[in-house]
Amino acid sequence: MKKTGIILSILGFSFCFGQSAVLYNLNNNRLLSNSVNKIGVGESADNDNYEGSPFLEKEFLPSMIKGESGTFLLRYNIYNDEIILKNDDKYYKIPKEEADYFKINNKYVVRLISGKYYIDSSSDKNNYVIVRKENITFTPGKVAENTYDQARAPKFSRTKPDYFLFDMAKKVITPLKKDEIKALFPSKSEELDQNFKKNKFKNIDDFNSLLGIIAG
Repeated sequence: MKKTGIILSILGFSFCFGQSAVLYNLNNNRLLSNSVNKIGVGESADNDNYEGSPFLEKEFLPSMIKGESGTFLLRYNIYNDEIILKNDDKYYKIPKEEADYFKINNKYVVRLISGKYYIDSSSDKNNYVIVRKENITFTPGKVAENTYDQARAPKFSRTKPDYFLFDMAKKVITPLKKDEIKALFPSKSEELDQNFKKNKFKNIDDFNSLLGIIAG
C-alpha cells in the first residue's frame, strides 16, 4: 500500500528544542507527522492490525539527542529507518541531516552512519565501535477469498542483523567479516583468527572481546 505523509502546519507551535537547526526545521515544516507514516505500510498497520513490530521498541522512550539539551520521547522505526519524536499527540520525523547520535532509554545507542541508522553492539574504544544494522521484512496481509481460504494479517518479521566495525574518527564502516577485518589490521591477524574461531558473537561481551584486539 502506498505510503502517505502529511506535512503539519506548526506555525506558532512552542516546543523546547533549543536554539538549533532542529528548531529551525520545526518552524519550517520540514518534520513530517502522520500516524501511517510512522509505520509506512498502510492503514492496517496504523490500527495495530498486524503481527510483529516494525519498531526497535514499540513505546516512545525517554531519550537523549546529541547536541540538544533535555529529554525527548523517541522511537526507532527499523522498517522505515526513521527516528520519530513524540510531543503530546504530535509526531515528528527527525531529519537525518540534523542529528547523528541518540541514546534511547539509556539502553540503545543509535548512530547515523552514511545516511542509515545503526545500533551499538559493543562499547566504544579508541574511536572504534561495533554496530549492527537491524533488518525487518514486511509481508502484506491476505483476505480470505472463500470459506476454504484463510485470512492472513500483515506481518513484520525481524531477520538476522548485519554487523560492522565503525571507525568513528575516519567515519568508515567495514563489514564484520574475518577477512575484511584482518585486512584492516594485518599485524593482528593471528589474534583475530583465534577470536573469530571461538567467538559466538551473541552478546556485548563477545563483541567487546573482538574490539579489545582491534582497538587495543
